[in-house]
Amino acid sequence: MKKRILILLGILIIGGGAAGVCWKTGVFGQQEVSGDVIYVTLISEINGDAAGVSNRYAGTVEPQETVEVELESGRSVKEVQVKTGDQVKKGQLLFEYDLSSIQDSLEEAQLELDRLKNEESSLNDQIATLEKEKKQASQDNQLSYTIEIETNKMNLKKNEYNQKSKQAEIDKLQSATGNTEVRSSIDGVIQKIDTSKLSTDDGDSLDDSANDMSSSSDTGSGSSNAFITILSTGSYRVKGTVNELNIQNIVEGEPVIVRSRVDSSQIWHGTMGTIDKDSATTNSSSNSFGMMDASGDSQTSSSTYPFYVNLDSSDGLMLGQHVYIENDEGQEDQKAGLWLSEVYISDTDTDQPYVWAMGKDKKLEKRSVILGQYDEELGEYEIADGLTKDDYIAYPAENLKEGMATTKNREEAVESDNVDMEPVSDMSSDELPADDNMDSIDYGYDGTDDTMISDYDTGDMTDGDLPDEDLVPIQDDTEAE
Repeated sequence: MKKRILILLGILIIGGGAAGVCWKTGVFGQQEVSGDVIYVTLISEINGDAAGVSNRYAGTVEPQETVEVELESGRSVKEVQVKTGDQVKKGQLLFEYDLSSIQDSLEEAQLELDRLKNEESSLNDQIATLEKEKKQASQDNQLSYTIEIETNKMNLKKNEYNQKSKQAEIDKLQSATGNTEVRSSIDGVIQKIDTSKLSTDDGDSLDDSANDMSSSSDTGSGSSNAFITILSTGSYRVKGTVNELNIQNIVEGEPVIVRSRVDSSQIWHGTMGTIDKDSATTNSSSNSFGMMDASGDSQTSSSTYPFYVNLDSSDGLMLGQHVYIENDEGQEDQKAGLWLSEVYISDTDTDQPYVWAMGKDKKLEKRSVILGQYDEELGEYEIADGLTKDDYIAYPAENLKEGMATTKNREEAVESDNVDMEPVSDMSSDELPADDNMDSIDYGYDGTDDTMISDYDTGDMTDGDLPDEDLVPIQDDTEAE
């Protein structure tokens, strides 16, 4: 039902002087005809426009994985083997550590360990001497000897701990002498090399928590400690953003279509991934087309959240490519034959259905059609006979008459005053079509390029093509949907 409503509203908006100017009796209301020229629309255009109505989001192709290579503390780089923009293979050498700095640190650590061992021996000798003297000391001096002995024993415990720590440091340094090369863990592209890290020398020894590489599936959460950042190649995902008002439309696991902005016939399939609710950004805009704010204030601020699409295949996509993201509602499944929305067909419940079509003399005529199958989800009939995709038809109204002049020019039809529109402010909310399964229908431009946009707004429309937000079709109160 939701898809059906979207298609009907697509006809309303895009049809302009035809479907977009009135509601069908019982569903859309009536068209008031006071002029002599009736606007007609090419059937192939109607089908193309109606089929394209769906929520779209702007997206960008990004790597599935990001690897960040960090420098180990206390080590200096001898030579970097790559530069920004280089393609690297898994196992390829990125840079080498300077072995001389490790050897110097190793010698210092060994000297410190020797000092601690000598200190241990000295403490043991002192304890033995004090215990011997304590046995011969007077009762008044026993306490002072006891305190001094216990102090030396505490120092001995501390010495043992320091020796263990220093030995672990030496072991790590010795291991590092045989591990001076850092290699890429993935196939990818060098996105960034932070050369400022080369001049940083804090003098600390190697830390057990230091890692050569860390990987992240979120390119937006890069670590400031990264020396080299690598973006994976061969496996991409698509990052989009959604406004907080439309976030309920993003359902993890649902199938989606990723469409090229350059060639709309080029598509990729995937599934909706997660929404990163921890990375919200706030936008303030008064250019939200098609959205209604309960506060009545169009100058509102709202947050946008990044979400991700997992692709079945990324063949043919380029890193950084801009694409459209839309829910997969079967819009790519082409049905055989000619199909037409039921709103254009009159008397569908009789054995003589017809449409208002432009005849050979460009005059309006009733044309009988033979109906085939009915698509209840889309509200479309198969036209078995009577029309072709090259025919022009008018939106039906009770007072249309055969013989009326027709025009393919929308402006000419509007100038002839053959439509009657009514302001939104004069209508109550119960006069608008509703669907219990739909909380809202959003055509979704919120002022940024990365939020939801309508399918018909692909950059080819001018401001003059946009529908008037203050006008809606007249509803016939005599029937309820």
